[in-house]
Amino acid sequence: MRIELKRDGGIAFFPGLARPRTVDLAALPPATAEALQRKVREARFFEQPATVGGGPTAGADRTRYTVTIEDDGGRRHSVQMVEPVTEPHLRSLLELIQKAARGSAR
Repeated sequence: MRIELKRDGGIAFFPGLARPRTVDLAALPPATAEALQRKVREARFFEQPATVGGGPTAGADRTRYTVTIEDDGGRRHSVQMVEPVTEPHLRSLLELIQKAARGSAR
Protein backbone atom coordinates (compact mmCIF):
# COMPACT_ATOMS: atom_id res chain seq x y z
CA MET A 1 0.00 0.00 0.00
CA ARG A 2 1.22 3.46 -0.89
CA ILE A 3 -0.17 6.69 0.49
CA GLU A 4 0.38 10.15 -0.95
CA LEU A 5 -0.37 13.23 1.13
CA LYS A 6 -0.58 16.71 -0.34
CA ARG A 7 -1.35 19.86 1.65
CA ASP A 8 -2.83 23.04 0.19
CA GLY A 9 -4.04 26.29 1.70
CA GLY A 10 -4.11 27.38 5.29
CA ILE A 11 -2.32 30.16 7.06
CA ALA A 12 1.38 30.51 6.23
CA PHE A 13 1.07 28.23 3.22
CA PHE A 14 3.97 28.46 0.80
CA PRO A 15 3.14 26.62 -2.44
CA GLY A 16 6.78 26.26 -3.42
CA LEU A 17 7.53 24.41 -0.20
CA ALA A 18 4.49 22.16 -0.33
CA ARG A 19 5.36 18.99 -2.14
CA PRO A 20 3.42 15.77 -1.92
CA ARG A 21 4.82 13.23 0.50
CA THR A 22 4.63 9.54 -0.16
CA VAL A 23 4.45 6.84 2.47
CA ASP A 24 5.24 3.31 1.34
CA LEU A 25 3.99 0.90 3.97
CA ALA A 26 6.59 -1.66 2.92
CA ALA A 27 9.28 0.73 4.15
CA LEU A 28 7.67 1.34 7.56
CA PRO A 29 8.09 -0.62 10.78
CA PRO A 30 5.51 -3.46 10.80
CA ALA A 31 3.52 -2.00 13.72
CA THR A 32 3.17 1.37 11.99
CA ALA A 33 2.22 -0.24 8.67
CA GLU A 34 -0.44 -2.38 10.39
CA ALA A 35 -1.82 0.64 12.24
CA LEU A 36 -2.16 2.55 8.98
CA GLN A 37 -3.89 -0.37 7.26
CA ARG A 38 -6.29 -0.67 10.20
CA LYS A 39 -7.06 3.09 10.10
CA VAL A 40 -7.73 2.91 6.35
CA ARG A 41 -10.25 0.11 6.98
CA GLU A 42 -11.86 1.85 9.97
CA ALA A 43 -12.22 5.09 8.01
CA ARG A 44 -13.71 3.14 5.08
CA PHE A 45 -11.40 5.28 2.96
CA PHE A 46 -12.24 3.67 -0.38
CA GLU A 47 -15.94 4.36 0.21
CA GLN A 48 -15.49 8.08 1.01
CA PRO A 49 -16.60 10.79 -1.42
CA ALA A 50 -14.04 12.92 -3.26
CA THR A 51 -14.29 15.74 -0.68
CA VAL A 52 -15.04 15.56 3.05
CA GLY A 53 -14.86 17.98 5.94
CA GLY A 54 -15.06 21.72 5.92
CA GLY A 55 -17.60 23.70 7.79
CA PRO A 56 -20.90 25.32 6.97
CA THR A 57 -19.10 28.44 5.76
CA ALA A 58 -16.53 28.66 2.99
CA GLY A 59 -13.02 29.76 3.77
CA ALA A 60 -10.22 30.25 1.29
CA ASP A 61 -7.67 29.93 4.07
CA ARG A 62 -8.77 26.47 5.16
CA THR A 63 -6.16 23.78 4.95
CA ARG A 64 -6.95 21.01 2.47
CA TYR A 65 -5.25 17.65 2.47
CA THR A 66 -5.47 15.41 -0.55
CA VAL A 67 -4.88 11.80 0.43
CA THR A 68 -4.42 9.23 -2.32
CA ILE A 69 -4.15 5.60 -1.38
CA GLU A 70 -3.26 2.74 -3.69
CA ASP A 71 -3.68 -0.68 -2.14
CA ASP A 72 -1.70 -3.77 -3.05
CA GLY A 73 -4.49 -4.90 -5.39
CA GLY A 74 -4.13 -1.78 -7.54
CA ARG A 75 -7.25 -0.08 -6.20
CA ARG A 76 -6.65 3.69 -6.01
CA HIS A 77 -8.77 6.43 -4.46
CA SER A 78 -8.28 10.09 -3.57
CA VAL A 79 -10.09 12.09 -0.91
CA GLN A 80 -9.68 15.79 -0.27
CA MET A 81 -10.09 16.49 3.46
CA VAL A 82 -10.93 20.09 4.27
CA GLU A 83 -10.31 21.40 7.79
CA PRO A 84 -12.02 20.92 10.11
CA VAL A 85 -12.20 17.19 9.51
CA THR A 86 -14.66 16.15 12.20
CA GLU A 87 -15.26 12.52 11.31
CA PRO A 88 -13.14 10.76 13.97
CA HIS A 89 -11.88 7.85 11.84
CA LEU A 90 -10.79 10.13 9.00
CA ARG A 91 -9.21 12.57 11.48
CA SER A 92 -7.30 9.72 13.10
CA LEU A 93 -6.19 8.37 9.70
CA LEU A 94 -5.00 11.82 8.60
CA GLU A 95 -3.00 12.30 11.80
CA LEU A 96 -1.32 8.92 11.43
CA ILE A 97 -0.48 9.59 7.77
CA GLN A 98 1.04 12.96 8.72
CA LYS A 99 3.13 11.32 11.42
CA ALA A 100 4.34 8.57 9.06
CA ALA A 101 5.11 11.13 6.34
CA ARG A 102 7.21 13.18 8.76
CA GLY A 103 9.05 10.06 9.84
CA SER A 104 9.75 8.90 6.29
CA ALA A 105 11.09 12.34 5.32
CA ARG A 106 14.06 11.92 7.63
